[in-house]
Amino acid sequence: MRQYAVLVIGLIAAALFMRLGVWQLDRLGERRGRNSRLAARLAAPPVGLGDAGWDTGEVDSLRYRRAQAAGVFDFTREIVVTGRSVRGAPGVSVVTPLVVAPDRAVLVERGWTASADGRTVQLASLRERDTATVEGVLLLPAEPRVPGAGGTAWPRYLRRPLPRALQGAYPYQLHPLLLRRTAHPVEAPVALRAVPAPPLTEGPHLSYAVQWFAFATIAIVGSVLLYLKTRREAGAEGGVAQFY
Repeated sequence: MRQYAVLVIGLIAAALFMRLGVWQLDRLGERRGRNSRLAARLAAPPVGLGDAGWDTGEVDSLRYRRAQAAGVFDFTREIVVTGRSVRGAPGVSVVTPLVVAPDRAVLVERGWTASADGRTVQLASLRERDTATVEGVLLLPAEPRVPGAGGTAWPRYLRRPLPRALQGAYPYQLHPLLLRRTAHPVEAPVALRAVPAPPLTEGPHLSYAVQWFAFATIAIVGSVLLYLKTRREAGAEGGVAQFY
């Protein structure tokens, strides 16, 4: 019975590994479906932010949509997104509210600039004309790990500029999505580089699935070889005992 126990354990382990591999393939399929939907949104005509998307129920349908907004930049309430690197170079992203109506504004990620420590930046040198029409992509930053609005003084230094978490710091309603400017306008400072929308990757799911299937194969082959070895050893011991 001990000989068969090796096979049973190996088959159970292989079944578990196979299930994990199938789970990763399911997640890959979900990721590909999501990427397909987001790619279709990027290909759609830009949406104007004068009236669109202020209802939080529309947030998910507007993610990765190209958008356009016209208004006046509020340079007195800017955000410096720290620890942003581009091609290995340390830097920061500059986020400025664009007031599109007396009581409404959208946070605009105007661009990225180099910063040796990933924090220090001269915002005055990065200003542009107050009145602007901004085109870009609507994004929803990840939830901040540490709640709060980065202190009370301006500018605020944050890792994740989530509009919902920052609403209390502004005197006007913030659009629930961040507008990332993906093209460099002529009037923008040269040192402020536009950043494209995050790439739609498939993630590590396929490589994880291959690994789990490899583990399953190893478990089956290894248990069979171990079973055959124990049978040979048991047969040899039985022959010796019978001889004596």
